[in-house]
Amino acid sequence: MARKVTRRVVLIADATADDFMPVAHLLGWLSDAGDLAELWSDGTEGLRRLSDVAADLAVVDLDTPSLCGMDALARIARLAARTPVLLLAREGGPERKMWAVEAGAVGMVTKPVDGQTLFRFIDKLLDTI
Repeated sequence: MARKVTRRVVLIADATADDFMPVAHLLGWLSDAGDLAELWSDGTEGLRRLSDVAADLAVVDLDTPSLCGMDALARIARLAARTPVLLLAREGGPERKMWAVEAGAVGMVTKPVDGQTLFRFIDKLLDTI
């Protein structure tokens, strides 16, 4: 299947990137794929950017300062209701993943996760939304 030529915008909130993967690699892979990716490490800044930028996807680490759990999804929904949210979390059993989807996320990935695996997941996800 041919790759879309449109540029996709991905905003990534991750204060603990070094704990599970080099975010620089993820940003590079997204850029190489023709996407625009932006990283923020503070939830307040991330929410501000979400209200300013028409993002195709927000990747949000639940450990990011100023963003936590259900509150994060509710705040994102108020600011950018049409932006799909993929959650990252240190703990993510089946119940928590189901909670994430029921709360409005398009999915949840448990850390640690291989950077290439996360990139492929995000790439496929962007092709479907």
